[in-house]
Amino acid sequence: MLYIGVDLGTSSIKLLLMDELGNIKRIIIREYPLYFPKTGWSEQNPEDWYTALVKGMQDLTKDCDKSLIKGISFSGQMHGMVILDDKDQVIRPAILWNDGRTQEECDYFNHEVGRERISSLRYAAF
Repeated sequence: MLYIGVDLGTSSIKLLLMDELGNIKRIIIREYPLYFPKTGWSEQNPEDWYTALVKGMQDLTKDCDKSLIKGISFSGQMHGMVILDDKDQVIRPAILWNDGRTQEECDYFNHEVGRERISSLRYAAF
């Protein structure tokens, strides 16, 4: 049996193929660009993620019996925002977890509203 692990990171996607004993058979890394269109901003093109995943998966599995693959696990970078249209097409670059464009707003909420108050509201909807 074979298993695939996929980690979508901020700077690259990493894929590995391993057997049922945890022996790593192959590791593939595909980098993609990170954009900083303004100071403090951090964005990526989700199409770059997809392209890197497809090419990486092809390279990862090119010499193995694909019928032996029994599972795939995915992990991804921290929270980010990908905006889609009504046809599920990406309409702008993704805003990444390390983007700082809302620092002024965050400072306002933390200092004016207060961290304790914000934290108490986080679970109020549940």
